[in-house]
Amino acid sequence: MYPPDRLTASTISGAAALPRHRTVFFPAMALLLLATVLAGFWNTFFFRDAAEGPLALHLHLHGFAVTAWFVLFATQSLLVANGRIALHRRLGVLGAVIALCVVVTSLVTLAQLVHSWRAQGVDVDAQRPLLSLIIWGDSGALTAYVVFLVRGLLLRRRADAHRRLMLLASLAIISPALIRLADLPVFGGVDGVLITIGGLLALAIVLVVYDLTTLRRIHRETLWGAPFFLVVHLAPAFLMPGTAADTWLMALLW
Repeated sequence: MYPPDRLTASTISGAAALPRHRTVFFPAMALLLLATVLAGFWNTFFFRDAAEGPLALHLHLHGFAVTAWFVLFATQSLLVANGRIALHRRLGVLGAVIALCVVVTSLVTLAQLVHSWRAQGVDVDAQRPLLSLIIWGDSGALTAYVVFLVRGLLLRRRADAHRRLMLLASLAIISPALIRLADLPVFGGVDGVLITIGGLLALAIVLVVYDLTTLRRIHRETLWGAPFFLVVHLAPAFLMPGTAADTWLMALLW
């Protein structure tokens, strides 16, 4: 996830000399996101109740791809923090392949969402507003994910920018896990949309606070990236439903 071909010896030695809180932050965030994915999909994917019926193949592939992304992101973050650059280098290409799988399987999942809900016995006509919100929100999230990935690749020579962009890319696709946390007893029936919005805001604020604490300023990639992913992800979800574009898109999917 942090392409190693651009990491020079001076970059590595410089990273090793950083205060520990600077080397711990990104692995800690990566592990937190992975834990969120595991908790959110514990009962619906990882240990799905057989009584609920099998998942469609495209959902299995999507689940494996997204899980692999967060596992690799955590692994790569830990490898960099511990100076395991050789192994990190060997995993670099795998990260690109997994990212492509995330994009492709996400698009397929969105295209099949109405059909999947209908197959599960959901009254899709009654749930049309929710379906519209999910489809537009996830489309915006996927757009942000791709933007951060591309920019992260272009800035792979700059470790400070690259690691923030990879974190932002991961934040962009964490919403499906966040919204499912509402099913956990600890949240006591709190609305999933509120948990999602609150979680996204909290994660973005943590990155801003980290920058202010360690750099005494907000890093350029955080400065534009945090509001970008929030706006691109959330604005379509609440502004697009009910528009002419929404009518056209939902007609295609219905």
